[in-house]
Amino acid sequence: MSEEFNEKFETIEQTLKYIADSQAKFEWIMKKSQKDWEKRQEEYEKRLAQTQKHLDYITKLTGIAFEDLMFQDEKLEEAGKTLTRKNPKRT
Repeated sequence: MSEEFNEKFETIEQTLKYIADSQAKFEWIMKKSQKDWEKRQEEYEKRLAQTQKHLDYITKLTGIAFEDLMFQDEKLEEAGKTLTRKNPKRT
């Protein structure tokens, strides 16, 4: 948006109109930029929330799988004790 100001105006009114038009153009560009930024920020926050939900779900599944593995030996020992009681060893 860098444009050189090389124009010479015949009247102060023309100069003021040019300045006012330039400022209006600048404000329009800034508002559009702000709206675009807000839209991108909103989309980013939605994606971040969705990603966090996925991570929470994966963490939950991993936790359940880890718990299963962690207690697997204990469960097998308990099952073995129960089976041993029901079926004593034959010698």
